[in-house]
Amino acid sequence: MASGSAGDGLEFSRPAPDTLREILAEHPAPGLTLGMPTHRNVPDNRVDRPTFHHLVEALQADLLLTTSRAETNRLLEPLLRLGDDVRFWKHTRAGLVVLAADGKARVFVLPVPVPPLAVVARRFHTLPLVQLMAASDRADMLLLTSRSALVYECCFIDGRADTLDPVPLHGPDGPPGLDRAEVVAAETWQPHRVFRGMGPAGLGVGSVVHGGAGSKQDDIDADTEIFLRHVDDVVRARVSRRSGLPLVLVALPRLAAVFRGLSKNRCLLDEGVPHDAHALALERVAELAAPVVARGRDRRIADALRRFAVARDRGLAAGDISDIARAAAAGQVALLLVERSHDEPATRTADPLGVLAETVLLHGGEILPIERIRMPTASGAAAIYRYA
Repeated sequence: MASGSAGDGLEFSRPAPDTLREILAEHPAPGLTLGMPTHRNVPDNRVDRPTFHHLVEALQADLLLTTSRAETNRLLEPLLRLGDDVRFWKHTRAGLVVLAADGKARVFVLPVPVPPLAVVARRFHTLPLVQLMAASDRADMLLLTSRSALVYECCFIDGRADTLDPVPLHGPDGPPGLDRAEVVAAETWQPHRVFRGMGPAGLGVGSVVHGGAGSKQDDIDADTEIFLRHVDDVVRARVSRRSGLPLVLVALPRLAAVFRGLSKNRCLLDEGVPHDAHALALERVAELAAPVVARGRDRRIADALRRFAVARDRGLAAGDISDIARAAAAGQVALLLVERSHDEPATRTADPLGVLAETVLLHGGEILPIERIRMPTASGAAAIYRYA
């Protein structure tokens, strides 16, 4: 589910580095964390709402130990509204995390299960979200033609597309994609016009003559470039800067080449899907994107391992948990490599690698999960310091 606001103190968010940094920042105490597995289909999903209400009751019991009933009701109000939203519970996935404070809540609908969790503490329990980022392959797909652009977030599990969520490019209440007509002036769709200055025929400056062999295609190309630049700006600002996910371009080769030539998006993968985005079903596009994402991830891991080896030789990397923890707390870790795990439980007790990942994210670092067999250290973590 893409980021957006449901009003009444509820906000739906994507599990992205920037979002987690906001969550890890200071917020009014107490912080309420609720996590649980959910089900996509009936009849399994009939147990989800009762489970949710039971976890809310557990939060309520904890709050009443130190908080008045009136304040407890205020803090729990957005969760109670979510629990009563019948439509929401018909569109869940495999897991749910809700983080609430000061009468407001962020809701994360997840593609992987989360064990039941109800925690009242000074800070949010974000490890389920950190573990998701370290346990699944996710990417943004840009479906691009010369006249439109759409973005979907895709989660890949075991090499297959598991979820496809549209990412609004106009904000939560606008249309999902970008249309060329919004960007390029309407007159570019009129019959081709050539502007000429004063000449033998006595035409004034700015006069318009229809025609001009060969120049119509040039104008269309120029207008297309204007649109593509706008797409790049919007996708960088509204998608990639927030999610930090790899971006897979789905476009015909000629259009893709033009877009790559002007794009400033560092998340854009070198390899894309060379097909007309409108000619294939969305599920087929995701199927074609899966190996592209996997190869891009392999290249990123290979580059990170090379960087780690060079940095370690220069004394700018570490593989000991204690050394990494001190560097992370000082904001010195640029990239944290963590051992990949698909079944780490979301318990009330924080595991060391999860705490490291939280700390690195909070200070603006990046996290890259790696399979155990490829990890360059035995500790389960490896850090590359800044300026390495």
